[in-house]
Amino acid sequence: MTNSASKSSPSVSVILPTYNRSGLITASIETLLNQSYPIAEIVVVDDGSSDNTAEVVAKFGTSVRYIRRENGGKNAAINTGLRQVRGDLVWIMDDDDLAPVDALERLVSPFITEPSTAISYGALQKFREDPETGAMRFEHTHPYPPEDERSFFIHVMEDCFITGQPCMLVRRSCYEAIFPLPEDKVISEDYAVLLLLSRRWNAARVEGVTLFQRQHDGPRGPADIRYAADTRNARWSVADTELLRELLPDVTLGELVSRSASSEPEDAVERRQAYFQKATVAARKKLWPEALSAVRYGAREAPGAPLGAMDRIILSRMLGCRYGLDELIAAPEILDELSSALEGLDARRAAIACIADPLPYLIRNKLVERDFRRVVRLLGLYWRLTGWRQGSRLLLWKASKKTA
Repeated sequence: MTNSASKSSPSVSVILPTYNRSGLITASIETLLNQSYPIAEIVVVDDGSSDNTAEVVAKFGTSVRYIRRENGGKNAAINTGLRQVRGDLVWIMDDDDLAPVDALERLVSPFITEPSTAISYGALQKFREDPETGAMRFEHTHPYPPEDERSFFIHVMEDCFITGQPCMLVRRSCYEAIFPLPEDKVISEDYAVLLLLSRRWNAARVEGVTLFQRQHDGPRGPADIRYAADTRNARWSVADTELLRELLPDVTLGELVSRSASSEPEDAVERRQAYFQKATVAARKKLWPEALSAVRYGAREAPGAPLGAMDRIILSRMLGCRYGLDELIAAPEILDELSSALEGLDARRAAIACIADPLPYLIRNKLVERDFRRVVRLLGLYWRLTGWRQGSRLLLWKASKKTA
């Protein structure tokens, strides 16, 4: 298909990789065909399904192009699609999700207003389908982290907060620059691609929901490692850890303070911030030896300088792993090492207070859930990190702010 779109109205190609989702893919395709912004082409890449996916897709006629390949995983299927599409922008849709009618219109808007845009992304809303009525029942969805002066890459390293590829619209030339997508990544494969993209390009956030992400208990993954939905968080946690274990040694201090990869910070305060940022990324990915090492290096840089606003933001995110803090509950002595790693820093007490900041919030949540065993364990982590005296003052101060 030729690209006939004007520069002000970029053409969009959709790649929809699928595997054994014949019962769900119809709804996904229909949400694409109903978009308020026209789609130039829809390419369904069947990754070796053993169900009747081919027959289901054939019902859409020439509106959808169907390609079948041997089973190789999601990224392998997307690579097949990338070899075929010709749109200015590429939208990768999941075979079990839905898109609001104006999703693509929202995602395209930054490319129209600012032609240099490389990536746009919007919010998602999780839902389950009522088995009796088919109605959508929306679930609680965590908001994206607030934007600040740090780069898109830093935010993505801290957390794969864009948890659905259909939330993103990407310039085809960006995918071509990182092609082929890593086919050896079959768990957290979306995150692997997001890290590659975010390291090279910033992204524009758009308002509103651009994806209804279906929650269900069906099997996941390619044919040779299909796994149950109830094990996915544990698998994703391990896979995310390995992705950052491979990546972090190659990330420069410059990249950790929103500078270019080739520009290392000359100022000691900026270097300290970079090390603290590296520590926070590592800790959130349960890479505690790397985190502790980075904290030690950071504490040696500008030890007499007070913490800046960005230092405080970075440190307060260190214990914010989306997969919980079970490794700290199992080995609380890690917090002793963390406290020791900050020795020599004049602002050590302030740094510890920042690091401990998420724990009262987690404790409150577990109190609401009446999970008292977890409350006790989280309180133990809090006191261990802050010490009884400082921790008591911090808790009283937080309580006074909450009631003021």
